[in-house]
Amino acid sequence: MVITLKTEEEFEYSVIKPTSFYSSEHEKTKLNWFCFEISVGFFDAIKKNHGRQLKKYKIDDKAIAEFSIYIAKKMKDIVLQKLAGKIDTVYISYEMVELYFPTFNDGLVNKMLNTISKVWDEQLSICGICPTRCISEKDAYCIMFDDEDYCL
Repeated sequence: MVITLKTEEEFEYSVIKPTSFYSSEHEKTKLNWFCFEISVGFFDAIKKNHGRQLKKYKIDDKAIAEFSIYIAKKMKDIVLQKLAGKIDTVYISYEMVELYFPTFNDGLVNKMLNTISKVWDEQLSICGICPTRCISEKDAYCIMFDDEDYCL
């Protein structure tokens, strides 16, 4: 999926930055770009669907962004296990949410998992037609990390 921006200002104030997914040049891989994109999807969907409820827990945009990055990185490990044939199915565990937000009740955990699962499914459906091939070429260098339009 390629992120399309409405305005430069809109992206400039994005809470999640591509730099959250690499610390050196060799980590600018397509799989890490996939993780960046899906973290943005998680953030947008969680904020839209659960933002009001999360404010009751004193969870702001920064905390939602950090959680979205955390989940994307956890999902990266699961994707790698799937690609290596170590697991048959990609799973999204309630433990990922409960460990990060231990005060959430079961209902909110389930709602968050449903949102995360929906974003995951949507991202993968887009990946199937995207020419970047972040999953099948997971270790290839991703030039989008160097594109100023994405990485302000």
